[in-house]
Amino acid sequence: MNYPKNADRFMFLLMMFLIFIGNFVLLGILKLFPNLLSTQNIWIIQSIFSVICFISPIILVLLIKKIKFKYIIPLKPLSLKNFFLIIFLSFTIQPMLQLIGAITNVFYKDEISDAIAVFASLSLPKALFVSALVPAITEELVFRGVILTGYKKTTVLIGILMSSFYFGVMHFTISQLFYAIVGGIIFGYLVKVTKSIWSSILMHFIFNGSQITIAHIAYKYTPNVNEQILNATYTFKDLIYPLIYFLFTLPLLLLSIFLFIICNKREIRELKEENNQIKNNIDSPKIFTLFFYINIIVYVVYMIIKK
Repeated sequence: MNYPKNADRFMFLLMMFLIFIGNFVLLGILKLFPNLLSTQNIWIIQSIFSVICFISPIILVLLIKKIKFKYIIPLKPLSLKNFFLIIFLSFTIQPMLQLIGAITNVFYKDEISDAIAVFASLSLPKALFVSALVPAITEELVFRGVILTGYKKTTVLIGILMSSFYFGVMHFTISQLFYAIVGGIIFGYLVKVTKSIWSSILMHFIFNGSQITIAHIAYKYTPNVNEQILNATYTFKDLIYPLIYFLFTLPLLLLSIFLFIICNKREIRELKEENNQIKNNIDSPKIFTLFFYINIIVYVVYMIIKK
């Protein structure tokens, strides 16, 4: 593969699927099966859309480039110790991400709450499937798989930052941009250390699953919660609770990070050595390619039109 040019080209292809191709295919499916538009079937159509937009580009790359799946996706099994460490990390990192999201929501409309309000009204298994399982698998295969691998000839930091930036861009909402970028950095580092896509899939699933579970419980036991979510506005006063929550849980976050580092000392050392070799390579590839700038233009134009 031509690194990182192919990563930028792949991102362009992904954006075309998310903005155009996926929606056209979806319209065709809805014409054949109009009952999928009902609220109770929204989880099916949303899952189909995710699979079309994220998996189809991967299949196209595999066919066109004639490469094997294992060369663009780090498929190393996740060790048992890291399985439990990542679960611990997933819960201790959430207060920090919630604080970032809350700060963003003061300045920009919280668009993700609209989707959560809809999915929370479904049964919990359906809500978890469409909001946690499907995104965790499809999005991680793309961003911590194809795109992060596409930056393998750059430094670890650049690869993680670029794939995380694209991850934030993919959400097409300002309210999720910064939250997703920070989350993407965490996901990317886990994959680099563990050499396993399963690490980010697990954490992504827990992040999304926790949010939708709490929303589902609120929907079930709190009258008019959907209306409250949809009409919610945020001010600086609303930052008090997430800030206190973050500070209260900070010792647990530091503990989880410490344990992960201690238990992966050898892997982290190997990653540093690999990174040093890349730094010393005089033939380092160009980071910002033509398709990177095209992707930014497409994103900006789409966001303006979307308004």
